[in-house]
Amino acid sequence: MRVLHCPTDTGGHAWGLSRAERALGVHSDVMVRRSSWLGFPCDVDLRLRESALPVSVLRLGWFVLRAVRQYDVFHFNWGMSLVDYRTWNLHYWDLPLLKRLGKRVVVTFQGCDARMKGLSRQRLSTSACAECDVAWCDERMDTIRQKRIRKVFTYADKVFALNPDLLHFLPGAEFLPYASVDPNEWKSAGTSARRTSQSEPFRVLHMPTNRSIKGTRYVEQACARLNSGGVPVELMLVEQVPHARVKDLIAQADVVVDQLLIGWYGALAVEAMALGKPVLCYLRAEDLKHFVPFHEQIPIVRTTKETLAQDLDGLLRSQSRREELGEAGRRFVTEWHDPLKIARQTVAAYQPSCAA
Repeated sequence: MRVLHCPTDTGGHAWGLSRAERALGVHSDVMVRRSSWLGFPCDVDLRLRESALPVSVLRLGWFVLRAVRQYDVFHFNWGMSLVDYRTWNLHYWDLPLLKRLGKRVVVTFQGCDARMKGLSRQRLSTSACAECDVAWCDERMDTIRQKRIRKVFTYADKVFALNPDLLHFLPGAEFLPYASVDPNEWKSAGTSARRTSQSEPFRVLHMPTNRSIKGTRYVEQACARLNSGGVPVELMLVEQVPHARVKDLIAQADVVVDQLLIGWYGALAVEAMALGKPVLCYLRAEDLKHFVPFHEQIPIVRTTKETLAQDLDGLLRSQSRREELGEAGRRFVTEWHDPLKIARQTVAAYQPSCAA
């Protein structure tokens, strides 16, 4: 069996999953249309934005012709396929061809590729969609998402979602944990940055890819409130850095604050837990109970945008609590985010006997 993960490197998930599938004896490659600034690795980078449009179209077309001869399974990520350009109203043009050729089609949705802004704002009291500042994400975009999702379910043999809230918009999809962190490569850095004096500030790490979606302003407000109340805090607000630097940045922190609006933790939280760092994040209780089998075992301090300052204060005042969470986080990642265990789930989905 030969598997192609494509066409983006979002979150490094495809790469981690592909390497684990290889460890299980499956020929598995990662192709991206273009690498992102995060610098996640891949096997093939078409660099489509580095050439004139006619050249890029030819390069993509040539790759597709080779891929349909070379691969048995196409595992698409970020809810996209190879010949798929929303701005040109080209939605999943390759899916009918792949099915006619007898290929297995698997699609993984990872966030705003499936999240409906209108429905999220109506249904949820706390939602990234209510504060998102992305201008083009509007009612028209929701209509396009619905159209795209219908087409995916027409042709896909299996659909996965990495965020529990997405399952409200993807009936029939299956929840899949992040596979981007190999516990063997992310060794514990210790649970504390070990302040040398009481006056030295605690280091709080927050790394948003989009401030409005991640709830960054609430992190800034919480840290400012703690500082004004006599708790010394240094907010490490890190943006636009290559992923290769993330491990060192996490190692410098006492605690990590992840997302405060989405209702689920991101890959940063998994990386922090793997390194033995305590994490605070907003986790939506109703989604966890319905969609996440390990929801009772998640060793993350469950906070909200309203209670972050209080929750952060309590955690910073207790070194024993931070150490306890750090140790539990490492065990949790090994148990639930080991790429090898997740790859067994995807490899099973690649088998022709597996129903969608």
